Amino acid sequence: MNKIAEKVIPVMNESELAILINTHYENEAQTLTAGAEANLLKYRELINSLSKEDEQRWEAIKNTYRRQQKLNTLGAQNQIGPVLVQMENLNEGVKGIINALNK
Repeated sequence: MNKIAEKVIPVMNESELAILINTHYENEAQTLTAGAEANLLKYRELINSLSKEDEQRWEAIKNTYRRQQKLNTLGAQNQIGPVLVQMENLNEGVKGIINALNK
């Protein structure tokens, strides 16, 4: 916040201040090596400024994370893990077909 505060000028209006804050967080998110895109999308979600494309990408990232968490709970030595991955992929494919047919 100190980095942002030193750039704020008293004559700024709300839109200029929002641009300053958004630019700061975009720059900060890019310096992070892991999860930069996820961090930026989470920030945009918090301030209610997600575009339709951002919203879809954010949902895809969250779904991938949930899937990885499910598989991590099984452990590395588990033989069923690869089978569950294939079943999950099959399930996603069937959901895609159903969505396409509904449209």
